[in-house]
Amino acid sequence: MRNRIAFLALYGLCWTLLFQFFRIVFFLYHYQKALEIAPSLWASSAFHGLRMDISFASYLLLIPTLAMLFTTRSTSWYQRFMLIYSGIMAFVIVLLVVTDLELFRAWGFRIDGTSLHYLETPREAFASMGAAPVVPLLLLVAVLWALSARLLQIIVRRCTSRFTRIPLYLSIPVFPALAAMLIIPIRGGLQLAPMNESAVYFSDKSFANYAAVNVAWNFMASVFNNTYSQKNPFIYFEGQKDADMVGSLYPAPEQHEQVISREKPVNLIIIIWESFTAKVAGSLGGLPEVTPQFNRLSSEGLLFTQIYASGNRSDKGMVSILSGYPAQPTHSIIKIPKKTRSLPSLPGALHDRGWYTSFYYGGETEFANMKSYFLQQHFDRIIDRNDFDEKDMNSKWGAHDHVVLNRVINDLDRQKQPFFTTVFTLSSHEPFEVPVPTAIPGNDSEHLFLNAHHYTDEAIGDFIKTAKTKPWWDNTLIVILADHGHPLPDLHRPKPSEFHIPMLWLGGALTRAPGQVTTLSSQTDLAATLLAQFNVPAGEFRWSSDILSKNKVPFAYFAFNNGLGWMRPDGFLVRDNIGGNITERQGALGSQEPDLARAYLQASFSDYVKR
Repeated sequence: MRNRIAFLALYGLCWTLLFQFFRIVFFLYHYQKALEIAPSLWASSAFHGLRMDISFASYLLLIPTLAMLFTTRSTSWYQRFMLIYSGIMAFVIVLLVVTDLELFRAWGFRIDGTSLHYLETPREAFASMGAAPVVPLLLLVAVLWALSARLLQIIVRRCTSRFTRIPLYLSIPVFPALAAMLIIPIRGGLQLAPMNESAVYFSDKSFANYAAVNVAWNFMASVFNNTYSQKNPFIYFEGQKDADMVGSLYPAPEQHEQVISREKPVNLIIIIWESFTAKVAGSLGGLPEVTPQFNRLSSEGLLFTQIYASGNRSDKGMVSILSGYPAQPTHSIIKIPKKTRSLPSLPGALHDRGWYTSFYYGGETEFANMKSYFLQQHFDRIIDRNDFDEKDMNSKWGAHDHVVLNRVINDLDRQKQPFFTTVFTLSSHEPFEVPVPTAIPGNDSEHLFLNAHHYTDEAIGDFIKTAKTKPWWDNTLIVILADHGHPLPDLHRPKPSEFHIPMLWLGGALTRAPGQVTTLSSQTDLAATLLAQFNVPAGEFRWSSDILSKNKVPFAYFAFNNGLGWMRPDGFLVRDNIGGNITERQGALGSQEPDLARAYLQASFSDYVKR
């Protein structure tokens, strides 16, 4: 009996030490971020993360402990079982650990259950890996698995070989009791609240908190919570206080500035530029040579200089743009058709008033469940990779941007007017491959990212140049904006720079150009702003406000995985929703602003839950 209990204790300790070793691997892989925090925080991350490591190690002990019940007469089968069990668990956990290394670099948060949605479209999921060092990562998986499995096998072989027969009357009460006792470390102790992410968050430095998280625990908790939880986890105020506070941000619109012609119905083209961050737009203070065409066009059209994306993924940005709906930090409404069915949308509002609506994308619209949303929102026609010739499938994602934009130009020549056309680019998505000679040399992710934007910039510039020659140009408004920003390029700017995106209005229907709009606004405000210009009621778009209204309240909210940003003209804050810490703050924000940010999160998530 003593040998069996000693084995279980040693086996759990081994897993705990492995989790600490994987944390060291995380620090080494992200050494640049690790060097930005104090070395004392490295040790603090390991210390605070220990409870979560023990918690998941205890989960892994449940099956071996219960299986011990059946070793009273024979133990050889148990050794074989534990060798197989250990090998499988080691492989799964190592795969999560290594995948998380690269996803954290790209997304800025630890892997969770949301990543499973992208496996529904494996072609696109594989394409996203194109910029990652796949071969070194696979080699790392093999090395870490070999080390982990070997260590576990040594413990299993040496300990189980010492097992002797024990009476059944001892086995029956002891091992179920031990399994039951594992509930204590699984829940993180005897405290009231069970183990959760906030239990390991300890710092106002986000990277230190992320490093403390056990990736396997985080992934499994996310899968189960996203599947079964229908509650709002962000409750800070009682009653209707959150709704009342948020309501003050959306006053009834008053007189607005009319910047497009109303002589007859205006055609609308929205070009949603994948990952287009203000950091690569010289006209917005970004790198000057990456998007020369956009910089030139900025001096011709109406440039909105203070627009912030609502979320950090395409599926969230699409809903923010077309439905004026804010992103959620832990969920994506586009994944749940029964919820998106209740959303208003630009294509729906214009379709009902006679506009012919179409959507163009060179990849698979099934990616991230976007197609179901498009079909619900009254697009008359959806063009995706299935509508292009095989010779045009010249990237891992599908058809490159110049191919799609040329298709749009040709189709619009025959299109019934007025039309509303949405174009979603893809070439500036990972793996950042382009079908033209390299303009910005460099093989690292940052230079590939910049080069891809240079290509898309040229493709859009050519599209606008050709559009100016068309008879429909004089009666058309073209809006260029991003689906979301991006961590790249790393210019060592505060977190909000990742969400600062360009928005430019062009076209013959534009009556105010050239010019700039400097009002601080959100991506979600596009819907109400456009509908006001078209004299279409926007009352259903409760999370969208007219940027050009005289009484527009200047603010922007953005959400990322378990965090939020709150922008005001006099400053900003970035909040970690798990630990409740303000991780970044700048300017002279009023004392009420942190509460207003939390109220917005609570109210918007409550709206999401109710839909």
